[in-house]
Amino acid sequence: QARGMTLIGNSSVKVDGQKAMLLEVEQPAYGTLFRKWMLAIERPAGTALIVASFPKAEAKQGGELKAAILAAVFGKPSDPADALAFVATPVTPFQVAKVMGQNMILSPGGRFPLKDENAPFMVLGLSASEDLAIADQRAFAERRVSNTATVKDIDVELTSPITIGHLSGYATTANGVGEDAATPLTIYQVLLFDKSGYCVIQGVTPTAEKET
Repeated sequence: QARGMTLIGNSSVKVDGQKAMLLEVEQPAYGTLFRKWMLAIERPAGTALIVASFPKAEAKQGGELKAAILAAVFGKPSDPADALAFVATPVTPFQVAKVMGQNMILSPGGRFPLKDENAPFMVLGLSASEDLAIADQRAFAERRVSNTATVKDIDVELTSPITIGHLSGYATTANGVGEDAATPLTIYQVLLFDKSGYCVIQGVTPTAEKET
């Protein structure tokens, strides 16, 4: 609920012989209404969460994704970074703090979760949907930066075209404050588009240290 999700329904299921709870939720994001299947599974080391998202308009995808996550099988533990479709080499002081789906979070010393608004962090990731039709890429980039988690009162300062390698998109600088202590924060985001969607590189830092 804190992230704008609305619960549509829930049910008890079994996945790979283990008790689980299946939630169906709805959530608006970046100008699109999404449906999500969220599967919470009781595991020896805690609760495992598997989430599958799809645009509400693509109902067929919903049935296929539900069948996929209910067919999950647990194997031996592995490095979550092995599943990433990209490679990133952090530069000191950043280290890999968390890998979730096709997203990597970097923080100083690899600390996670971050409890100090004065600590910078970076997020690298790929779009969840392929063949995503984005009519106005500049507006999409600004909407995305305006929805940055843990930052509120976000105001876009500058958006300009950028090309890195063979990909083009937009670089956006924005300012806001932290949700907890209202620390002035600066966001720098690069969104690059290709035929399979987009990739994002986003950094959040205390405004006092934005040049660093």
